Amino acid sequence: MSEPFQILEVAAAMRSDVEHLGSKAKFWFKWNAENWLFKEAREHSGEDWSEKVASEIARLLGLPTHRAELAVAAGKRGCAVRSFLTDYPGDLVHGNELLGGFITGYDKDKQRGQAEHTFDNIVAVIEKMFPDEKERRAAAIRMVGYLVFDALVGNTDRHHQNWGAVLTFRRDEDGFRTLHTQLAPTFDHASSLGRELTDEARLRHLRDGTLLRYIHKGKGGIFENGSSKAGMSPIALAAMLANRYPEFFGPWRSRIENLSLDAVREIIWRVPGERISEPGREFALSFVVASRKLLLETP
Repeated sequence: MSEPFQILEVAAAMRSDVEHLGSKAKFWFKWNAENWLFKEAREHSGEDWSEKVASEIARLLGLPTHRAELAVAAGKRGCAVRSFLTDYPGDLVHGNELLGGFITGYDKDKQRGQAEHTFDNIVAVIEKMFPDEKERRAAAIRMVGYLVFDALVGNTDRHHQNWGAVLTFRRDEDGFRTLHTQLAPTFDHASSLGRELTDEARLRHLRDGTLLRYIHKGKGGIFENGSSKAGMSPIALAAMLANRYPEFFGPWRSRIENLSLDAVREIIWRVPGERISEPGREFALSFVVASRKLLLETP
């Protein structure tokens, strides 16, 4: 077994700015001359280790994402994530801004229950952002990959500010400025792997065989249509994508099939015991095993 993951200590002198997006306490800081975001874990939650574990699993799947480390600041446990703009220089435009700009009548400021945040509208935005067919196809495949990954780890927080595009102005060989657009890496994965459950609830799901029900009941941030009352569960959304876009889903089915469960187990067991309980470990691994099976069985 590899060494436990490090826990980064964020000193007050490292702080640089407060982050206002989202519902959790968070702030930017400098580490090794790079921009990092500290996100405090809410009490009685596993939001610190779930962010770390899910991001490591995303890397196993070959998805572009931020580097995440377990961290502590002023005695508060949390997770620190490195700004992916270090590797993808440019301006991050969140999905709500893109949808508000491209979809007539879309309310980009609505925080909860934005039923217009549908995959069809996301597709419409991708089609308008990437007029080149090759780039559009690549962006669509990657976006589907993010959503298949959400299903694998049970990420229920893919709302319209948790995806986006990086815009960069470049100069061509004639000296003219041109706009380059790319889908941003996947980010913000803390709402995964049953991070909100008590150990008693985890053990009950494992004992009573209700894990699959828990997976299917998850409410995600993407809606089936504009009249939906709640977001689709990540696993239901993945099944819809497999049915409607098999050519985009297929490459991710292959990656899910080739995913090493031993590697996933090692990631989970590298989380220090002070951050995750044994029921937390067992539930997280059981979740990935079960969701992987569901994804591979999708028609």
